[in-house]
Amino acid sequence: MATEEANIAVVRRFIDGAVNGGDLSVIDETWSHDMIWHGGSMGTFTGKPAYLAFATANGAGAFEGMHLDIHDVIAKDDKVVLRFTNSGTNVGPFMNNPPTGKHAEWLGIGIYTVHNGRITEGWFAEDILGMLLQLGAISLPA
Repeated sequence: MATEEANIAVVRRFIDGAVNGGDLSVIDETWSHDMIWHGGSMGTFTGKPAYLAFATANGAGAFEGMHLDIHDVIAKDDKVVLRFTNSGTNVGPFMNNPPTGKHAEWLGIGIYTVHNGRITEGWFAEDILGMLLQLGAISLPA
């Protein structure tokens, strides 16, 4: 159980520091150099430099006050699973849409793989459609 608790601590350090704290240098401390981030409709990024560029543009650049609230944590062996709500105010371009100045809140699940104190892979399913609807970036047909 000590390993699972240590893995949870690494993932929480990433969430608290980089996502909620806006300190993207925490990515260097918590993710492995050859990491893979599978973001569903947000794309896949291989290697820390590619992921850091994405996080800079779409997290820190596109949203202000980004905050991820963790609702559930499940850990087994090298996996840490989070169910969360993410939120932020759209202040910069996001997915080829201009900033709207609107606040959005959306649900998500993340599955992290942790080896030797570093996140090596992440799989994410987030309600990006719901977020884009809240931002007014898209609308559903009548």
